[in-house]
Amino acid sequence: MRRISKQPAEWDLYRAPVYRDGADLLKRQADLLIGVDRTLLMMYLRAGCSFHQLGRLTGMNRSSVGRRIRKILRRLSDHTYLACLENRSKFSDLEMAVLCDHLVRGQSLAKITREHSVCYYRARRIVQKARAVVRAADGLAEEDSRQVAE
Repeated sequence: MRRISKQPAEWDLYRAPVYRDGADLLKRQADLLIGVDRTLLMMYLRAGCSFHQLGRLTGMNRSSVGRRIRKILRRLSDHTYLACLENRSKFSDLEMAVLCDHLVRGQSLAKITREHSVCYYRARRIVQKARAVVRAADGLAEEDSRQVAE
């Protein structure tokens, strides 16, 4: 039978460390998750369970499990929260809690406002501030790379 894709052992040996580093980063960031999301991601990354197996264990449809895991991976691979952690001095504890709930755990701003007792406008401004910090950091990185190229 013909395989659609290569097995991990057949991949380019130079790309393997990049994938391994990315997986290690996701495993560390999974500690920020709570509840079912964390369990699903751990079973997917560490135990190597398929979507079908996870669906049987959780009582969910395998396509629902797949969508949920992809959504979790997309949130964790967004480096906005990590950039905010690097610039921790620019954010208060409340702001970091709001950012973690919204950017990592995927909670809506309405739910965050109820849990943290802040108004919706304030929560939205916190997320905008975080994205502005990331854009500023990316802008500085681009300027540095331009100066090196010159």
